[in-house]
Amino acid sequence: MDDYQKIMERMAALQYKINSNDKKPKSFGTSELLHPSEIHFIDAIGIDREVNASQLSNKLHISNGAITQVADKLLKKKLIEKYKIETNKKEVFFRLTEQGKVAYENHKEFHQGLCKNIIAYLNDLNPDQIEGILGFIAVSDESLPDLS
Repeated sequence: MDDYQKIMERMAALQYKINSNDKKPKSFGTSELLHPSEIHFIDAIGIDREVNASQLSNKLHISNGAITQVADKLLKKKLIEKYKIETNKKEVFFRLTEQGKVAYENHKEFHQGLCKNIIAYLNDLNPDQIEGILGFIAVSDESLPDLS
């Protein structure tokens, strides 16, 4: 088997693993399991931010209707809350509850753990190797259709 075929097979296996993991809800330190769309919504709100539905829609690249659906799930799980500000009674804003902040922090730690080995590996590479990886990622990205 040639190197190109090995690379393509490993990439396909990695993509399958990522897709499979993205379908499973996970625990992020609260009593509720969270789907990727939910934890990424929590991450997009962040700590101590004033975020409205339009901003979340733009940041997450999803429709306002999808924002409403995910927000409703997280409101029921008591991980976020809605509010309005005195100077703008029209727009609805979101913030994390204390449990939402727990999920946010645990999600951050989860990603730091995922990246630890990758960063250690990348630190040992020279600039030409880094450029090669970045080029491969760019060509891979350009080759995939944009379905958003």
